[in-house]
Amino acid sequence: MYRMSTLDDLLEALGDLAASRGGSKATSIRQPAALHRAAQIAAELGMDVSLTAAANHALAERVRAFARQQAFAAHLRQFPEDRPPLAAVALRRIRGSGHPAEGQPDLVRAAAEWIERRDPDWILVDADGTVDLLLRYVEMIAEGVGMPRTATA
Repeated sequence: MYRMSTLDDLLEALGDLAASRGGSKATSIRQPAALHRAAQIAAELGMDVSLTAAANHALAERVRAFARQQAFAAHLRQFPEDRPPLAAVALRRIRGSGHPAEGQPDLVRAAAEWIERRDPDWILVDADGTVDLLLRYVEMIAEGVGMPRTATA
């Protein structure tokens, strides 16, 4: 009988990867020819020791990121009170960075509330991307992009 894999299975497999257990397995994957060529060139230029190493590194990083996101989502389902406000996450990220939003905390909060109303699951779907989007919105607004210009005398 088929058993659906769980987050625990994924974390166990990542543990095996970190401990270099399990050896290697030859696989064949289809990938766009342009991606293959670009990765080959990047490996030749020093990105990694080989195309295989580069592909393994990229896939491992993607799987780790997915596992972190899944673990975080599971935690928030169990402890919803731990969900941080988007504004707090964004302000923490830019603290001391000189980002234009640093001097606009009220604007950050207002834009974050707007985003959270439209995308309440932002933290479960793409937290980093949502914070990036918020900071771009705030930077645009702070610079007056899209605002009517006043005539000068």
